[in-house]
Amino acid sequence: MASSDTPSSTDVVRIADLALAFTSDGTSTPALHGISLHVQAGEIVGLVGESGSGKSVTAMSILKLLPTARYPSGHIAVLGRDVLETSATTLQNVRGAEVSMIFQEPMTALNPVLRIDEQITDVIRRHRALSRAEADALATALLRDMKIADPDRIMQSYPHELSGGMRQRVMIAMAFSCAPKLIIADEPTTALDVTVQAQILGLLKERAAATGTAILLISHDLAVVAGLCDRVYVMYQGRIVEEGPTRGVIHHPQHAYTRALLNALPEGKTPKSRLATVGTVMNPNEPLAAARHTTPSKNILLEARDVTVRYPRRRDLFGRASDLHTAVDRVSLTINEGETVSLVGESGSGKTSFAMAVVGLTPMSSGTFIYRGTPLEGSPEARRDIQIVFQDPQSSLDPRWPAWRIVTEPLTVNASPARADLRAQATELFQSVGLDEGTLDRLPHEFSGGQRQRLAIARALAVRPRLLVLDEPTSALDVSVQAQILNLLLDLQATYGLSYLFISHNVSVVRHISDRVAVMYQGRIVEQGSAADVLDRPRDPYTQSLMAAVPKLSA
Repeated sequence: MASSDTPSSTDVVRIADLALAFTSDGTSTPALHGISLHVQAGEIVGLVGESGSGKSVTAMSILKLLPTARYPSGHIAVLGRDVLETSATTLQNVRGAEVSMIFQEPMTALNPVLRIDEQITDVIRRHRALSRAEADALATALLRDMKIADPDRIMQSYPHELSGGMRQRVMIAMAFSCAPKLIIADEPTTALDVTVQAQILGLLKERAAATGTAILLISHDLAVVAGLCDRVYVMYQGRIVEEGPTRGVIHHPQHAYTRALLNALPEGKTPKSRLATVGTVMNPNEPLAAARHTTPSKNILLEARDVTVRYPRRRDLFGRASDLHTAVDRVSLTINEGETVSLVGESGSGKTSFAMAVVGLTPMSSGTFIYRGTPLEGSPEARRDIQIVFQDPQSSLDPRWPAWRIVTEPLTVNASPARADLRAQATELFQSVGLDEGTLDRLPHEFSGGQRQRLAIARALAVRPRLLVLDEPTSALDVSVQAQILNLLLDLQATYGLSYLFISHNVSVVRHISDRVAVMYQGRIVEQGSAADVLDRPRDPYTQSLMAAVPKLSA
């Protein structure tokens, strides 16, 4: 349904009956159908829906960032100015000064060859009459506002030297740098752990109230929307299907699609049960299989003994490390056969460094891994049994290779199988992860985000591993696709007896999939135990603070 809201003099942005189509090679593909929404000064409005529903297209239209888009009807007004009729020169002055955008993936939004200080101060000096020294001081203060403890070091860093959460905080600081009237935040907390997420969301809310900045928040995290937004719009297939005060939409949804989105969330569901996905009609608590509720084997598959990982902070003239940072500090952990052990903790706690050490991508400074009773180091056979699925499948899949070649690449290490055999193996792998074999020859960019994650999982399964290391495998996925991937992982575990080392900052997901949970803080495990004990009855003060920061749908 279209918005029935009446215009207001306090509207910072108003979209009225907007239709959009993309043109390519003489063909027109409709993407938006009569969209209407508005955001008032000081208001935070949410825009939710699945990938492909039109959320980001709507947001980027506000800044006219879609060069191949055509607008058959409708209007976009920002501070009373008709964006669709505004010249390119005027829009350049509007972008960054009056309207800022926080993009979802800061690694691609930040310039990889420029230091952070140059990138922030360039934006500031483009729109504000400040000297370089004044711009530097403002940029440093903004980073400090983003809860960055050492802003001077961050200012001198390149994007690749920062964690995903740190890069996102830089993007948010940049968005606030020119005191805009409207901030469009496209999944601004996707890469953030729950404690930093809570800080950033609190800051967004505080700034909106104090400065009158309007915020349009695009998010697939309905718990974040529930805790932050005054109103919410729900999008489906290029249309607004429901809107209203956030509490009413979340707790009393009227449209079937909104109800389906909420039903796909793991929050409140029986652990390891099948999650409903949009378009399915099923009991959300129906078990995937009887094996879902069996107890994992007590046989230890992998044991970490006092594992320590250190990185050089700086090197001398001869390339020798002169200062070391301890990322993982004497961590001991066991993973049993058929068990899912999750690592949780804030960014920089050492989770990913430990995971990289498990798969041999990061050398240990000390300690050892014992795999099925023997040392893991120097055992190529054991290394094949442990595979990894990275957080961002877009950057971990070769963009030039067809899908069949990507998923069978591990089979070509130390062997030269025939092409026909590889395609046959790829077909089998596609079937195991729920991909259509008709897409074997597609390139990665021709798949959706959820399909790319399935490709990454298929590649990891190619060598028939016993242990999968899953580094934030659902963090960038909308709730329905997240449910599909969680169902898939549980199916694969039941079918092949896989063990998982699961890393995530989404506590609802961790609770749903895990047998045991270990909490990391400053490189050490401060608490571990069954998922229910650690997440529902935390004993360590850090775990308690972590759980207190988790956004809740009932907020």
